[in-house]
Amino acid sequence: MEHRLSVSDWMRAARLALLNSGPDGVRVEPLARALGVTKGSFYWHFRDRADLLEALVAEWEAEASLLSDALGSSDPAADLRKILLEVERRTHASERGEWPSDAAIFAWAAVDPVVAKRVNKGEVIRMKLLRELTGRPDVADLFYYAYQGLLHRRRRVPSAVADFTSLARLGLELLTGDTIIGGPNPAISKEESKPQASQRHGVSKGARRALVLLLAAASIQGCTTWRIVRWRDPLPNVQHRIFDERVVRHAETAFRFVVAASPRTDLDTVMVRDVDGQMRRFDQYVANHRIRAFLVIRNDTVLYERYNGGLTDTTRWSSFSVAKSFTSALLGVALAQGAVRSLDDTMTSYLPEFNRNPAFRGITLRQLLAMASGLAYTRTNGGLFHDLRSSDAHFYYTTDRTRSLLRMRREEPPGTRWAYKDSDAELVGLVLSRATGKTIAAQLEESIWRRIGTEQDATYSLDHRDGIENVSSGLNATARDYARFGRLFLNDGAWNGTQIIPRDWVRRSTQMDTSRTEPEVVTWYRMQHNLYWWIPMHNWAAERDFFADGSRGQRIYVHPPTRTIIVQLAEDSNQDFPFRRIAHYLANEPYRYPRGIPGLVLEAARAYGADSARAVFLRLTAEMRAAPESYVMNQVALLNVIETLRQEGKTDAANALLVLAEKTYSRSRRHDP
Repeated sequence: MEHRLSVSDWMRAARLALLNSGPDGVRVEPLARALGVTKGSFYWHFRDRADLLEALVAEWEAEASLLSDALGSSDPAADLRKILLEVERRTHASERGEWPSDAAIFAWAAVDPVVAKRVNKGEVIRMKLLRELTGRPDVADLFYYAYQGLLHRRRRVPSAVADFTSLARLGLELLTGDTIIGGPNPAISKEESKPQASQRHGVSKGARRALVLLLAAASIQGCTTWRIVRWRDPLPNVQHRIFDERVVRHAETAFRFVVAASPRTDLDTVMVRDVDGQMRRFDQYVANHRIRAFLVIRNDTVLYERYNGGLTDTTRWSSFSVAKSFTSALLGVALAQGAVRSLDDTMTSYLPEFNRNPAFRGITLRQLLAMASGLAYTRTNGGLFHDLRSSDAHFYYTTDRTRSLLRMRREEPPGTRWAYKDSDAELVGLVLSRATGKTIAAQLEESIWRRIGTEQDATYSLDHRDGIENVSSGLNATARDYARFGRLFLNDGAWNGTQIIPRDWVRRSTQMDTSRTEPEVVTWYRMQHNLYWWIPMHNWAAERDFFADGSRGQRIYVHPPTRTIIVQLAEDSNQDFPFRRIAHYLANEPYRYPRGIPGLVLEAARAYGADSARAVFLRLTAEMRAAPESYVMNQVALLNVIETLRQEGKTDAANALLVLAEKTYSRSRRHDP
């Protein structure tokens, strides 16, 4: 009879496979061959491969106990030293498969969203415990990021794991002042080990040296990674500290909006809907979502202008992805001037060097504008370490934009589907620079900025000194100057009688494409993406509004029926959409938020079951046909409700709604339970 291996034997083999080959390498038959046994031995200990994979994640999650057990200690410094020594031991043991490997788990999380969710949760717990244990949150975070830099390097250079001893020693000195881990540091002389004057501030020369080395560890993959680790999701007013910049000079003569003699401060008391569905006063909404500037202009008159948090009317503030709308405008100008011949041109006809990467062949400018390049790209999702490795972070912080783009790969044929990505806009920017022979900053300055009466210089963030502009999210300007750009689009691209952007281009950018029935982004107002502008599809025939949108709540909103422009600059992405309510209120017009049919049906299903859900759906969809402005519904939201009901065990209600969904949307497909 075959020797029955223990669980620990199989776990050791699985850890090594995960470390060296990733999750695809953790398979029963190869593991059995490596252990010299048949597959039968495996099933004495595990139900199946999924059970083994679950064990690998679960044992890693349990590692947080090393920190939690130390929190009640009367001597945290001593315990921290013990912890770092133990982590050093475990790190080396993980290379032999004797312990869970952080490097292996993080690499797995990068390709598996389910694992990523658990790992992100575990990382939040680890970082919280380390902060509490050290009592120095900022330094604890810095050490942890340095450790992440070490793990990144280990994935490329396995021998780099040996550097953990030095990292741990330096970390202990920085966190506690103790300079001994793994023996004395021969690089520190006796003179340097004596107390220095700088210790009056609690920072020894050794600790400062440790800090420098920790920073070096964190940036071990180069300046781009260091920027990502150092700044992560940056506030909109620090870009000048992160990047070199190129100036876009303001107009010689400023266009002045009229300021209302009696500002509409009553707007503060208007009730608007918040993200939780509750109605709140607008001034409370502003405070809750860290809105730093809110400017409302109607008929060229400033009715409401509010600044918070130190921001003023002369403060430059990052637009983030609002910059894409400027890039689109520049492409419209370049087409009108003949510098760019056609949207159906391939990008490589302007950038032939990209032909050496097959991923770019056949991609047209039209597909880049539609964000349908087919290039592989990862978005941020709120998970700490997923976000640090995302394409979003890389393209925002890259120190060599062209090189980063040239390294992209294709995941599907161009034109297959819409997928939001900064890289498509960056490629448009490279085409514009090559076609016109001018920097993006020069194009904006000459074609638009100095022609619309701007008061302040704008800037573009660059990848490096004298480098390339970040055209997807790197434009920085003031609230009033953003409003001037909104005014240009409100007037179909004309400025005081002079056509600056072709009228047809503006209308294609800002009018809903009625041939597309489903939104690119599902919210209650259903966002359609046109030439890097956003169209709220719900009741658009009556509202006819559009907006430019950026991370952390940057918006230039235009409501043509009331001749209203709203600029919002903020620090919080988690917001609702109060703009229609405000535009109608200041025009003395009634406005009612639409009711979401999927949410109402979900409430009925939970409370009364399948028959009630079916009846509510049929009644509300009939009412929506009679009064489309009163309700909102879309396929994705309805399918999400069906999935939610299945997860809650309400399969009768889920199946009833699926039948209705299939009748309502011909493209609906049954999802497996």
